[in-house]
Amino acid sequence: MTQFYRLLATPPLTIALLLLPIAGFFVYFFALRYNIPWFDDFENIPYFLDHFLNASSVSEAVAALLRPNNEHRVVYARLVVLGQYFLTGGLNFANLMLWGNAGLILIFYLLYRALKQQERLSQQAMVGLLPVPLLLFTAQSYIMTFTAIFSLQYLAIITLVVLTLFVLATDRPLYLWTALGLGLLSTFSMGNGLLLWPAGAVMLLIQRRWLGLGIWVVAGAISAYLYFLGYPVQQGNDEGFSYVIQHPLQTIAGFLIFAGSVFDVIPSIPEKYRFYLPFVAGLILLLGLSYWLLTTLFRSSKNKSFFEVFIVGCLLFLLANIALIAFFRLRFYFGMALHIPYRIYALALWSVASVLLYSRLSETWRVRLWPAVWLLFLGLNGFTYYTYLPEAMERRKQMQGLSFNQLHSDIGLGGTRNTELARYISNLTRMMRDRDWYHLPDPAITPSERQLIRPAGRTTALTPFRITQKPDYIIVDGNDPTYKVGLNTGSYIIMKSARYTYLVFAPKNRPLTVKPWQVSPGFSAALPVYMMQSGRYQVGLFKTQPDHSDIQFGNQYIDVP
Repeated sequence: MTQFYRLLATPPLTIALLLLPIAGFFVYFFALRYNIPWFDDFENIPYFLDHFLNASSVSEAVAALLRPNNEHRVVYARLVVLGQYFLTGGLNFANLMLWGNAGLILIFYLLYRALKQQERLSQQAMVGLLPVPLLLFTAQSYIMTFTAIFSLQYLAIITLVVLTLFVLATDRPLYLWTALGLGLLSTFSMGNGLLLWPAGAVMLLIQRRWLGLGIWVVAGAISAYLYFLGYPVQQGNDEGFSYVIQHPLQTIAGFLIFAGSVFDVIPSIPEKYRFYLPFVAGLILLLGLSYWLLTTLFRSSKNKSFFEVFIVGCLLFLLANIALIAFFRLRFYFGMALHIPYRIYALALWSVASVLLYSRLSETWRVRLWPAVWLLFLGLNGFTYYTYLPEAMERRKQMQGLSFNQLHSDIGLGGTRNTELARYISNLTRMMRDRDWYHLPDPAITPSERQLIRPAGRTTALTPFRITQKPDYIIVDGNDPTYKVGLNTGSYIIMKSARYTYLVFAPKNRPLTVKPWQVSPGFSAALPVYMMQSGRYQVGLFKTQPDHSDIQFGNQYIDVP
């Protein structure tokens, strides 16, 4: 490994190996991004913007900015929305995603700056940073990556807190006051931001900055009070505590699985098989981090290492977030331990842990071990692009189909038929269009889709499929052995009545066992009946290819109750 390590430490190659995963991620981002809002986007973006712009007073504008979405205030996300609106005069959800994901670059840079202070040599720091872009810039968190409010909330809060803790770790009065301002912004940008105050307090405690600690604690208490002032939403956290008491081992297992979810490498296999590797990885990680944290926190002397203090704060914040999710989300569904929108917390945790590991290794052990660590995460990054990229492409196609439905049938991007939520989303979509803020993509998929609005006929060529009607879903299965899904390739189920036309993407069949290569050919699509109006529908296929599209209808009908 000696020569391999020296090769990795060659400056031009080191820089290339750091930048290539970042460049690859943004190629992936620009290839798959879509300008389509989804569910929570509507309240936090157009609804907020309308109320802010139409506020009759400064206090009403501030109230719109601070209004909670579920249990979170999301000030940062709304400031970004305001910035985009005042700069461009409209809304672009794809560009909001881009801004949110740019936070990964800031996290990467701050970890580099911290390690550089520890190592004193920038080249050493860059070598120690080699696993970080492989962990941060990945396809694993694709749902967060391609949802505007998720990237401006889940990722943004990590970015803001890491920046706050980086500033706080510097023992200077101006930096303390800057950190207090950033901390206040973080607190009001997501409820999890409150966790930065205890993490920061521990940092100041081990630095023996007693005056700063007192100011920080008071500021944290005031921030928490202001955060909950006029707070209208209760999330049933007492039920979360009850769940933890009743299922302590399950909660601990969920915490470890979530911490190790970076190693959830094959998302297409049944969920019950996906828990094992993350559990083992989480256990190993937590044992190592616990040992280091305990030995660092309980030193008798003042900690003068900027790097160690900063890493302590980051680890405490990220571990607290993972614990919070394990405690208050697993009661809904244990699979939340592998919930992809939350994956960024685990990815950030492993990024911080990898930098810490490098700092703790002697030069001899770096030469022996670091190439293997880099190869491990290089393999993980490459393999998960291979396994998650199809999931991300299918997600894009699902969103395109739902956008078509919203555009032509007034339902699709959230809410079920004839509900207040569906009308709310429909009204906001219409408002954005009327004010020329934003227009749903038209065409949503391909120009050929406009033919779907015309009356349906029968076609001579029809790929066979089976229809199974269940109380809440209509299942359409096909066993075409040539069925493929690509960036511009795939099939949509058409549900067409005399008045409405709906599209639902047909994802490829999933493995039924732990063996991902054993997959039945064809597709299986589940169509929620409450996402369609009642009526008699003719069922067909809309098959898209890069150079053409085919619309196929047979003599198959189904009644939607």
